[in-house]
Amino acid sequence: MRRAFVLTAVSATAVALASGIARADGYETRYVGPPPFSWSGMYVGFHAGGAWGEANISDPFGPSLFGDNIRTPGPLAGVQAGANMQFGSWVAGFEGDFSWADLDGTNTCFAFSPFYISSNCHAHVSSLGTLTGRLGVAVGPQGRTLLYGKAGAAYEFVGMDAAANAGIGLVLPIGTVQSSSGSKVGWTVGGGVEHAFAGNWSVKAEYDFLSFGDERINAPASVSLLPPFLIPATAAHTSQDIHEFKIGLNYKLGGTPVSADGDWGYGSVNGPRPIPGLEFEIGGRYVHGWGRFQKDFGLFTNQPSTTLVSRLTYDDLQTNAGEVFARVDTPHNIMVKGFLGIGTGKDGHLNDEDWGVGGALLFYSNTLSSPVDNDIKYGTIDLGYDWLRGRTYKIASFVGYNRFTSNMDAFGCTPISAGNCVPAVPASGAAIITEDDTWDSLRLGTVAEFMIVPGLRANVEAAYLPYTSFHGVDHHFFGNTGVLAETFPENGTGQGVQLEGTLSLDLAHNFSVGVGGRYWAMWTDGSSNCTFGFAALCGATPTPPQHLRAAVEQASVMLQASYKFGVEPVGPLK
Repeated sequence: MRRAFVLTAVSATAVALASGIARADGYETRYVGPPPFSWSGMYVGFHAGGAWGEANISDPFGPSLFGDNIRTPGPLAGVQAGANMQFGSWVAGFEGDFSWADLDGTNTCFAFSPFYISSNCHAHVSSLGTLTGRLGVAVGPQGRTLLYGKAGAAYEFVGMDAAANAGIGLVLPIGTVQSSSGSKVGWTVGGGVEHAFAGNWSVKAEYDFLSFGDERINAPASVSLLPPFLIPATAAHTSQDIHEFKIGLNYKLGGTPVSADGDWGYGSVNGPRPIPGLEFEIGGRYVHGWGRFQKDFGLFTNQPSTTLVSRLTYDDLQTNAGEVFARVDTPHNIMVKGFLGIGTGKDGHLNDEDWGVGGALLFYSNTLSSPVDNDIKYGTIDLGYDWLRGRTYKIASFVGYNRFTSNMDAFGCTPISAGNCVPAVPASGAAIITEDDTWDSLRLGTVAEFMIVPGLRANVEAAYLPYTSFHGVDHHFFGNTGVLAETFPENGTGQGVQLEGTLSLDLAHNFSVGVGGRYWAMWTDGSSNCTFGFAALCGATPTPPQHLRAAVEQASVMLQASYKFGVEPVGPLK
């Protein structure tokens, strides 16, 4: 289903791009202006954005019941340098970049049997880099837009941990961990669009796929109810793929900055602003999204955090949402923008995992609940400054606030790995588990809008969330009776990343339609309390706080339409 979303977005993008380039070709035959922009020369720059990866682990004991792949989203920022040589409309060159990163995630691994205490695997990427060749074509008036592809070598520094889960305390010390870390070399392929907007400055939006081969990690020593009862540390292997999205700003070294073009609004960075007035844009979007929520419950906070007693994973949470958005740019270059959305979905599933503690009969239980109903509400408000602004481009930095709420109801219960809900609970009754969550986040980011060719605009945005506050409540019920069994309030703080990009086609100088994509990831480390429950689990009073790691992801494709006030016609629309 996710591949269908990607193919839909790619197809719509290709149609919009082809339409825009066709209009540009017709315009360029009539356009008289300054000489073409030259991409030849060396350049340096910086970038910011985010990435999401997946580390895959080979299970040395046989096929796993669940897990063995770890999602690792997170922010990145770094620098790049390169050189280009232009031959007519073709541009060839090379580029090297380095990014500081904070990609992190966990999942179950080595869960090949309910009678074996499996592990919690953790992956963390702290830096990334590429060394690539680039080949592109310059399009649009003066050839100021470069559409390019790139390929070459990739680098990462990654750490991997595998910790045996809570039941290991029956035989071996709690917190038995196997770790490995180091640099890995792989390959990368990607592409992007770069637009020269003022003097020697250019802005780019880029996607890269990085792939890294096998690396050894050991499954930690553990125990089984079946012989052999004690299983020593055993060699396993990991591989990892990473998807990057970056917004970059480059400065070309040497040469003479191209003079301003009055019709297109190109000017020096220090020159007067081409647009002195107020601009206002308002629009609506249809958003089809995919979501995922995962929470890891560890032992009490006065004990090691590396081992788990439970994990709940809500996955394939597809939603359909409606959204309104607006942006105001003032004569003083102060910018305000934001959006509000609401959506719902009735797909998805929940995997509820538990690891035996004390005298548990089975060491690993995994149950499947489906469907999962999911209702979401969200909103963002940003305040920023357009530090570069022309009739065909805007680049702003901003600070903002985002709230995301999700209400999930899981129905039915089917055992995957014995243990709970035997016999199975039908999905025809009340929800058996509900999860109500709220994420409040501070946003620091950059947004860039620029014209690729006349009538076709790109809008890209990357926001780092340095502070995220999470509050949630988990309700467990007795089967599908609707009778409350346990309540788990959850809270914590962490960070996140939010990325967005759209292509808009101007149907008139003040009305446009577009297609785009969005990716959000937020995660937290904090504490959780069990307030009500079975006497054997919580007793009559709340238990001490438990270690908790909560993580949410949202990926979406969007269709939008918008109307602008106070915008002067540009190019062929004039």
